[in-house]
Order: sequence, then structure tokens, then C-alpha cells
Amino acid sequence: MSKILSEMKKHLEENKEIGDLKVGALLALGHQLEAIFYYLGHELGTILNVKRIKEVKDIPEELKSIIPKYNIGDIIITESTDEIISLKLKGHSSSKDLIGKDIKSKGNFCSFEAGMLAGIVERMSNAHCFAQEVNCGLQTGGEACEFMIVFQKD
Repeated sequence: MSKILSEMKKHLEENKEIGDLKVGALLALGHQLEAIFYYLGHELGTILNVKRIKEVKDIPEELKSIIPKYNIGDIIITESTDEIISLKLKGHSSSKDLIGKDIKSKGNFCSFEAGMLAGIVERMSNAHCFAQEVNCGLQTGGEACEFMIVFQKD
């Protein structure tokens, strides 16, 4: 597992693609792999070099610099509070080659990116959170997928 994550991290740092392994596996096996891909994304997010942020209100701006730095996609923050960050992510590895090709998903498809967002934000904030894709471009026909990051409150 650590070897795979190291290789993925290396590719992100070198602005290279992670590969089509995830897309092929999800199309072949269906959505039962969502939890595995969320976990992989989460673990990858926690090993990326990110700036520590003390205030939750500063996380969205830092995400705007981290996401393009690692070639994860194009990000638009749509809402930010002390409890949640909502965002749109366009051009990310799970869907960028599928959007606009009449390929539809019945459910959310981008659990890898959700996990990675949660891992990155946890690493930034040192606070536990969960991320979920709330609208997938492959489901809606849109160009971007929408995610919500929710902070765990004590």
C-alpha cells in the first residue's frame, strides 16, 4: 500500500497523471470499490506536503493553491463555514476523460477525490473530517463534480 501511495504522490508532484486504474476498475466492478478508493484517496491526501492552517476559515484559500499544485483539478469554493466547505472540482482524474462522452453514472463516482480532499484538509487542520461527493458530473451531465467536506465537532 505504501509503495502505491508513494508512486501516486510522486506522479502528483511531477504533474503527471495517476493513471486509469481507478476508472477501469470502477467501470468493471461497479461501486463496491468506493470505500477502497475513498481510503486510498484519504491516505494519499494525508501524505501530501501541505501548509498547516490554524483557522478553518483559511482552509478554502489554501485548498485553492494545493489542488492545482498537485494537478488534482480546477477548484471553485461555493460555501465555507466553520462546519463545512462545499466546492466544485473540474478536470479531476476520476471523471475528466469521461465527461462529455455520454457516459453516465447512476450514483456518485468520485470517491477517490472525496477521500483525498478529506485527507488534505485533515492534514492541513489537524482536525478529523469527512468528504462526500454530493453531485457527480457523470450523473448530472455537468462539467464539475460537487463535494462537501464536513468537520467533526467534539
